[in-house]
Order: sequence, then structure tokens, then C-alpha cells
Amino acid sequence: GLTIFLGFLDCLFTVIQAWILSRVINGVFLDGADLKGSAPLLSLLLLSFLGRAAVLWAGEISAKHVALKVKTSLREKLYAHIQKLGPLYARGERTGELVNTATEGIEALDAYFSEYLPQLVLAALLPLTFLFVILPLDRLSGLVLLLTAPLIPVFMVLIGDRADAMTKRQWRTLSRMSAHFLDVLQGLTTLKLLGRSRLQIGVLRQVSEQFRARTMGVLRVAFLSALVLEMVATLSTAIVAVEIGLRLLYGWLSFEQALFVLLLAPEFYLPLRLLGTRFHAGVAGVTAAGRIFEILDDKGVGEQATIVKITREANAVSSYPVIDQPNSFDSVSYTYPDGRVALKNISFTIDPREKIALVGPSGAGKSTIAALLLGWMEPSAGKVQGCSN
Repeated sequence: GLTIFLGFLDCLFTVIQAWILSRVINGVFLDGADLKGSAPLLSLLLLSFLGRAAVLWAGEISAKHVALKVKTSLREKLYAHIQKLGPLYARGERTGELVNTATEGIEALDAYFSEYLPQLVLAALLPLTFLFVILPLDRLSGLVLLLTAPLIPVFMVLIGDRADAMTKRQWRTLSRMSAHFLDVLQGLTTLKLLGRSRLQIGVLRQVSEQFRARTMGVLRVAFLSALVLEMVATLSTAIVAVEIGLRLLYGWLSFEQALFVLLLAPEFYLPLRLLGTRFHAGVAGVTAAGRIFEILDDKGVGEQATIVKITREANAVSSYPVIDQPNSFDSVSYTYPDGRVALKNISFTIDPREKIALVGPSGAGKSTIAALLLGWMEPSAGKVQGCSN
């Protein structure tokens, strides 16, 4: 709200500057006034320049503060949620993709909150303010501005659909590249032992080239949209200038009034042009936010399990720290959030210095028992005692 209010103040300072300039130039150029007589207005013009600079500076600070606050809050929630989901969730996801989402994904929201979101409101508010000032003075110019202004949002929407699809593909490519790169680093020792490490050079080069191509495609569309929006705004301003010039030539409009409207015409289209420029930052932020909230909405899932066979080797010597109390399962059952039953009434005890092996087919529940022993999750029924406590 503060950022938008400061943007509105910038609009008012712009109107004041245009009024003073048109008044001073008309007085000196046509009415024969000297600069000494215009000193009060010129002093007011200087103050308006300083006021506008202060408002723009404060608006930037306010916008960055909002973005920082949102990013910090969202980053804390995301990290806390990933920790709450536990290692089981991270095991089911590619770690590199999670890291990229928690870092680059949240940083992508900076431009969305500090630039795109405030500009979205200002693009609707400021042109209406300029129209409110111009219409009482020059209805024809106001009508031209009113009819040409929708052209910019129309072109922005037409190009925006294409930019949205390309940005999503770019984000998916970046996530895959980050995930693969971190997976390669984590498994580099194994790859070296198997003699497969150098093969990853080509794979990384291929993925990087795909990301480069995606990024250049997004930039191409962004520059194209900026060119189109600038061209539409320039032609619209030219139409206003031509009709003002013709009426001024035939004496249907005073010089001061014509100059005032002409100075405000480019400022009328500026918020819409800025919205088009910052639209791509908004698309990138929305794409990243989609993945962030997908993680935040995830409640965690696991694999199905049914039967566990327990084989015990008693009195074995272990190199791990000795646990003085036994670990036991007492009629433990576990059902995953999606309704799949992993364990049902499992009971056993592991004494100190004792090794056991859990033997069974895939999906039998071995990982579920290990996760319960480590305290990564709580049983749906029964009681687990031992190391997890």
C-alpha cells in the first residue's frame, strides 16, 4: 500500500512539473515575461524535482522491503515444512531440484513483489489520474488517450501467453539441470569407481545448452514484447501530438494548454509500458511460486508395505555406540496419509549389541520400520521405544 501511494504521489509531482513548465515557457516565449519574474515558479519546479526524486527513492525502498519480508517469511515456512516432511520426503524428491526451488525459486519472487505487483495497480490508477486532469482541459486529447490506452494491455496479453509457456519450460529445465548437477556431485565417488564420471561431462554440457536455448528464447520474446509496447506507445503519443499541433496551428487551442497536455501524454502511457516490461518478471515469479506452494501443500507420502520377516543375530559385536536400553516395537501399525497400510501389528525387540536384518520383498515395510526407529515419523498405532526417543 505504501509503495502504491508513493507511486501516486510521483504522478501528482509529474502533473505539477508539466503545469509549471508549460506556464513558464508560455510566459517567457509568448507573453514576454523574464526569468526573474518566473523565479517563484522555477523555485517550485526545483522543489517538485527534489520531491519526485525523494518519492521515487522511498518507493524503491518500500518495494524492496516488502519483497524481502515476503521472501524471508516464505523461505522460513518452506524450510520448516521440508524439515517437517522429513528425510522420507527428500528421499522421494531430487535434492538438487529442492535446493533450486528453495534458493532461486524464492529469489525469483523479488521482482514479482517489488516491481510487478505494485505496477499492476499503478497501471490502472495512474492513467485514470492523468485522464482526470486532461479531460477538463482537452476532451479530444483525452478521448484519443482513452481509445489508444487499451492497445498496450491487449498486445501484452497476446505476447504474455507465449512468454508464460516459455518461462515455465525454462524453469523446468533449470530445475532438471540443478537436480542432475547435484546428483552427479553426490555420486561422484561411485561414478569414479565405476569409471563413468567423464561421461557426465557430455550430459552436463547438453543440459546446460538446453537451458541456454530456453533462456535466449525467453529473452527474445521479452525484447519483442518491449519493442511492440514501445512502438504502440510511441504511435499513440504521435497521434496526440499531431492532433494537438493541427488545432494549435488553426488557433483552436492555446499554447500553454497544448504544451501541458503534450508533456503529460508520454507519462500517460509510461505505467502501461512499465507493466509490460515487468510482466516477464511477474511470470517468472508465478512459475517459481507454483512449485514452492506445491511443496508446501504436500503432506508427505510413502510406499506400501505388508509383511516383515525379522532375522536376529544375537550377541554380535558392533562398531556403533552401545545403546543401553532395548529398542522395541509394541503392536506397531502404520498407515500412510493416502490410506495405504504399511505395517500392521508388528512387535519385536532389539537388545543392546544385537544386530538384526530385515528381509523381505520390495514394499514389505523395511524402510518404514527403519524410519520409525529413527524417529522420522510416528506410528499410527502401537508404541516404539528406543533410539528414536
